[in-house]
Amino acid sequence: MTLAAPPRHLLVIAPQCPDLGFLDGLEEVANSLHTTLRDHWVGGCEDASPGVNSLLYGPSVVQAQIEKAVRDAAQRAGQAQAVLVLAFVGHGTTLGNVPRLFLMAGDSRSDEPTTVVNVGELLTQALDTQGVQGVIALVDTCHAGGATPDIAALDAGVRQGATRLSLLMSVGVSENAYGLAFTRGLVRVLRHGISGAGELLSSEDVRRAVNEATNTGARLVVADGDPVGRHPWLARNIRHRQGGGTLLGPVGEEDLRWALLPLGEEVSPLPISTPADLEDLRQRLHSRRQGGVGSTDVVTLALRVIDGLVDSIRTVDLLLSWPGNRLTTSRLKRAGRAAGGSTVYSPDAVGSDLLRACVESLRLRAPRVGGSNTAPLATFIATLAMEDGLGPDTPELSAWARAVGAVVELNDSFAALTEQVEASRLRLVVSLHAALADQWPETLLAWLLDHGEQVARAEFPCTPTQSGVEQQLAKVLKWASRQATQAGAQLRRIEIAAPSSLLVRWRPEETNLGVRLGVRHEVVLRWSDRLCPPDHLFWINDYARERLTAMKADCGNGAPVDWLGQHEISHPEELTKRLQNGAYEGALALSHRPNRLEEFMQHLLAYAPIVLWPESEGDLPMASRESVERYWDQLPGEFSVAYRHTWQGHAGQGGPAEGRANLARLRSVWHDTEWLDFCDWFETRSTDGENTV
Repeated sequence: MTLAAPPRHLLVIAPQCPDLGFLDGLEEVANSLHTTLRDHWVGGCEDASPGVNSLLYGPSVVQAQIEKAVRDAAQRAGQAQAVLVLAFVGHGTTLGNVPRLFLMAGDSRSDEPTTVVNVGELLTQALDTQGVQGVIALVDTCHAGGATPDIAALDAGVRQGATRLSLLMSVGVSENAYGLAFTRGLVRVLRHGISGAGELLSSEDVRRAVNEATNTGARLVVADGDPVGRHPWLARNIRHRQGGGTLLGPVGEEDLRWALLPLGEEVSPLPISTPADLEDLRQRLHSRRQGGVGSTDVVTLALRVIDGLVDSIRTVDLLLSWPGNRLTTSRLKRAGRAAGGSTVYSPDAVGSDLLRACVESLRLRAPRVGGSNTAPLATFIATLAMEDGLGPDTPELSAWARAVGAVVELNDSFAALTEQVEASRLRLVVSLHAALADQWPETLLAWLLDHGEQVARAEFPCTPTQSGVEQQLAKVLKWASRQATQAGAQLRRIEIAAPSSLLVRWRPEETNLGVRLGVRHEVVLRWSDRLCPPDHLFWINDYARERLTAMKADCGNGAPVDWLGQHEISHPEELTKRLQNGAYEGALALSHRPNRLEEFMQHLLAYAPIVLWPESEGDLPMASRESVERYWDQLPGEFSVAYRHTWQGHAGQGGPAEGRANLARLRSVWHDTEWLDFCDWFETRSTDGENTV
C-alpha cells in the first residue's frame, strides 16, 4: 500500500532590523521565495488557513511574533500530519564565542541577547512537535551555519529522535552572507529546475545547483531519525516531464511558432520538452526587449503566448491527476463546448490529445470574457468539477487557480453554474394534454416540481381557445409563484406540454401577463403525447432515452443534430423508412419548413427526443444552423435568451447578439431525461387512477 504524500505547510520570516541597517530588496526576495514555495508545481506548499499569515517581513516583525509564529506553525503542521517548510532571511549574528545563529528581528538589539531569535532552538522545538512529518529549513543570514539544532538532544525529547530535518544554510557559522545571493539563487534554481535530477528535488540536489549558479558555498545538514516513510523533498523539478510524451499540443505549437516567426531564426521555439524550456525562452525574450532587439510589440505578443502555454501546461497537469471522477473524451468535449462555444481543435482528437488541444484552444484562442484570458479555462474546470461535486476550495483546484491567476474567474464560474442549477431547481409543468384533436383544451393541469419531486398540483378550467388558455396561464403562474415562495426558491422554468398541432402554431412564451411570459421565465415546449403514449406508440419514451444516451456519448465536436432538408421532407415514405430503421441517432432539425408542418411534426416527435424547425416559411439561413452548433450545450435555455434579445432589439452586428438573433429563428420541442422521468411518473399515477383524464 502506497502512502499519500503528506501536506506541506509554509512559513517565511524575513524581518528588517533597524539596529543593523536595512537590507536592500529583502521584501522583494522574501515575496519571491514565498510565491515559489507556494507554487503547486514547484514548492508544493499549501495555502495558509484563513487568518494565518505564512509570510512575515519588514521592520514591524518583532522577536515575540517570530517565536510564536514558528511554534504555532509547528503545532498546525503536527495536527495536519504535515511537513513544515521554514525560511529565515535577514540579518543574523552570533553572541560572544557561542557558534549559534541569532536572527535579528525588528526590535532586536545587537548588544541585548534577550531581544534576538535563537533559530536553532526554534527548529529543535518544531522537530520535537508530535505529528510533524519533517522540517525543511532554509536560512539566508550571516553566520547561517549556526542554525543547526542540537541533534543529540532530540533523542531525549518527546519524540525520542524520531524526526527528520533538512537544513540548507547560505554560509558557515563564521561567514558573512551578502546581497541575499543564496535566496535569489535558490528561487532561480527552483523556477528553472535541474536537468536530469528526476521529478522531486532533494536538498542536496538544490544545494549543488545553487552553489554552481551563484558561486556560493551553501551548507546542508540532514538528520533522519524516523524509520517510517521517506525523507521530504524540497521542491518539484520543473524540468522533469511526467511520463514523457509531448508537452505542447498542436494548437500550442502552432501559436508559439507564429508568435516567434517575426523574431527570426535566432529565437527558435524548439525544443520545448519541459516547462523550464518555456521559462528559458521567456528569459531570452526579456533580454532581447531590454537590449532593444526587435519590435517591442512582437516580443510582448510572444511573451503573452508563453504565459498562455504555461497556464495550459498547468491545467493539463491538473486534469491528468483530476481529483474527481474519471474524465472521458465525451466529458471533455461537452465541457469544452460549454466553456468556449465553438471548438477549434481536430474533430478526430480523443483522449490526452483532445485534453491538451482543448485546454490550449480555450486559453489561447477562445474569446476573452470580460477581458480575462483565463475565464474560459475557469469555466471549463468549474463545469467538470460541478459534475463531480467538487467546489472551488478543493485543494487541487484552488492551487491551480492561484497558479494561473484565475482565482476570481474560478469563483465566478462556480457562482454562475450554481445559479444555473438553482434556476432550474423549481419547474412548473403546465399540460394541455386534455385537448381533443387540434382543438384547445377545456382544462389545464399544473404541477410544481422541486428537484423533480412533486410539491403541488392543481387543475384549472379554461375556455377552449388560445386566448382562454393564455388568460388562465396567469392564474397558473400566480398559484405556482405562491408555492415557490413557500419552497424558498424562485420559479424560473416553465414547461408547456401540448399536442403537436398546437406546438407548431403557438408561442406560449409570448403570452402577455403584463410582460411577456418569456421575459422573466425560461419556457420549454414538450410534446404531451409522451405523458401517456397511445398503445401504438408505447415504445417512444424508452426509445427517446436511448437516443439521449447516444447523443450524450457522441464524441464529435459538433452538436448531435441530424438536419433534414427539403429533399428529405419531400419524400416522406423514404424518410419514414429511415426513421424506422434508426438511421438518425441525434436530434432532428428541419432546415426547410414544409407547408403542412402540423402533419409532419407528430411523426418526427415520435422518433426524436428533440425536434427543431424554422419559425418562418422557406429555408433556414446557414447562420441559424451554425448558432445551434455554437449554443448546443446551453439549449434549450438559450432559446429563451435568444427570443428575449430579439424582443428587446439586441440583434447587433457580430458577437453573441448576432448569434442569438440567428438562433431565435428556430422553434423547438425538447425532451430531456427530466421530462421522461416525469412522463414515467405520470403514466404510473394514471394507471393507478390518480390522474385519470
